[in-house]
Amino acid sequence: MRNVKLSHPIAASLAAIIAACGDGGSWSTVACTIGSGTAKTCIEYSIPSASSADAIQVQSDACVGAGGVASTVCSHVGADGGCRVKSTEPDSVQTVTSWLYAEMPTTEKMLCTSNGQTWIAP
Repeated sequence: MRNVKLSHPIAASLAAIIAACGDGGSWSTVACTIGSGTAKTCIEYSIPSASSADAIQVQSDACVGAGGVASTVCSHVGADGGCRVKSTEPDSVQTVTSWLYAEMPTTEKMLCTSNGQTWIAP
């Protein structure tokens, strides 16, 4: 049975950058796709637009540096679903959604929701 990863090391570096961002009215999203086929994962980071330009650039650079493809949104074509977590820290406002393509939606949904995260249908 294949292990399903619901997070990515790039998220840790982004969290530190976003910690200084306040809660603006609008949001910007940057996505990072790594892998292909059933080993593909795409992670969308939504952050307040008011102070997101630097954070988005850093995230895009980190994605490409890790061998991924940076974009503005994850493709939902072939996705089993997404696992979403919202920040609970007042100084770190962000939403992270990991889109999964492993063709194991029941297992992925169970792992996601058992960790207190929200499962999103594609």
